[in-house]
Amino acid sequence: MWNLLGWAAASNEHAIENARAGATECGRRRVERAEVAHYLASRTPPAGSHVGTYGSEHPA
Repeated sequence: MWNLLGWAAASNEHAIENARAGATECGRRRVERAEVAHYLASRTPPAGSHVGTYGSEHPA
């Protein structure tokens, strides 16, 4: 005979494993996006920092 309770428990365990794997992947992607944003922010000069500096790096 088919065991309904056994199937329910196995199905629940599988759902928990899937949820755990999904949450882990989402967390990894969130950290990666934060690292990329931090890197890009460190490579981009602050807004307005170039005002009045045109040609100052290469004097005539």
